Amino acid sequence: MTGRGKTYLLFVIGLAAIVAGFWRTFFGDPLSNDGWHTLHGIVSTAWVLLLIVQSLLIGRGSYRLHRRLGWTSLALVALLVGTSSYMVWIELVGDEGFPRDLRLSLVFLDITFLLLFMAMYGLGIAYRRNRRLHSRLMGSTILIGLGPALGRLYAQQIPALHGLAGGLTWTFYTIEAVLIIAIMAELFRKRLSWPFPTLLAIFVAIQAGTIWATGDTFAAIARAAGAPV
Repeated sequence: MTGRGKTYLLFVIGLAAIVAGFWRTFFGDPLSNDGWHTLHGIVSTAWVLLLIVQSLLIGRGSYRLHRRLGWTSLALVALLVGTSSYMVWIELVGDEGFPRDLRLSLVFLDITFLLLFMAMYGLGIAYRRNRRLHSRLMGSTILIGLGPALGRLYAQQIPALHGLAGGLTWTFYTIEAVLIIAIMAELFRKRLSWPFPTLLAIFVAIQAGTIWATGDTFAAIARAAGAPV
């Protein structure tokens, strides 16, 4: 793990992975998308940039500016949740051309990832006076953006995975490996806190849930919401 004041480098690496994963569909030609997709891409990128800036401010001891900038995130998160919800709706009822099982898995992942992001952000605000918990909760939100980005990146770069379905499996392996490394780093320092182990358990549960999502129960729920499955 990076030392104190260098955490921003992890977010820079995360941003690079997100840009690479969405290069073909967004960053390569952002204006080719419709308004909603463009706004969602801009807001999502702004969130990661905010994580980088906030980490730099903490590293330099600019706590007052960090707090002031942090409160502006409320508007950014409102836009992010709003555009993400619309993306989920489009994926649910639109004609994306995905096979049935993959569509159901993607809808399930998008819904659970959005709920997890909201929970992590809410807890980050609630624990804002506890710097250790606050930083881990807010910082870990980048894992939500890495989910869809890595899935696409793996699918594009590794033909042996046979498309997005295989890419999603390795996406979870990557996220879980990152969390395991974070847990080991905290154990090494003898300062293990609950966010990383809890998130690891949640991501493992979500990965297992993608199998349930392809079954009849979730399919019936999706059909009731208008999905053509």
